Amino acid sequence: MPAPKFSLNAFLLVVLLAAAMVFFITVTVTDLADRTAVNTFSPIEGTELAVRYSSLEPNGIYRGSENVNTLLLKGNFGTDWGAAAEGDAVYLNEYDETDLGVMLCSVVRVQVPDMQKTVLLRNAVLRGRCASGELVCTCGLMLPSNNPEDSALCMLWRLTDSSVRSGGEPERVLFLDPQTGQAVYETACDAAEQDFDARFLSRTLEEVRG
Repeated sequence: MPAPKFSLNAFLLVVLLAAAMVFFITVTVTDLADRTAVNTFSPIEGTELAVRYSSLEPNGIYRGSENVNTLLLKGNFGTDWGAAAEGDAVYLNEYDETDLGVMLCSVVRVQVPDMQKTVLLRNAVLRGRCASGELVCTCGLMLPSNNPEDSALCMLWRLTDSSVRSGGEPERVLFLDPQTGQAVYETACDAAEQDFDARFLSRTLEEVRG
């Protein structure tokens, strides 16, 4: 009688070990696939610079091609909304996550020779250029990815950060001089998201001023 009982226990042990190995291999392969899938290299407006977002290489600003390049400045920059180059400076969005898990975005200016970074606008997003060349930014609101209307953390952040407008205030659009990075015009965002480009990016600053 002991032999069959031992054989059954041994069989169950083998099955459990096999299941654990299959689970480990599946998780490892899936994780590896996820990491290798994240590797974007986005050129910055007519320059030899690009922004890399990757799980394999450091995120940041690079000089060169996608395959042959040099890291110039580490950081979580993005060209998804907008990026611009003017003389020796590039304008980008930089993303940062707080300890509370709130994702923030700032508009930054980076001087290319020495890669000195200056934050121009906090809680703002660079959307691109208007027809006359000024940089167009939306400012004062939380990123949609934070679900600010439903998140208690975002509501708390709004109360403690003076650069975030309260829920009752309209979104603002700010125009920056690309030569200096200084604001030259500010107005309320009077267009739905799907009409933003036509309202602000496809027109000159004078046309926007009306």
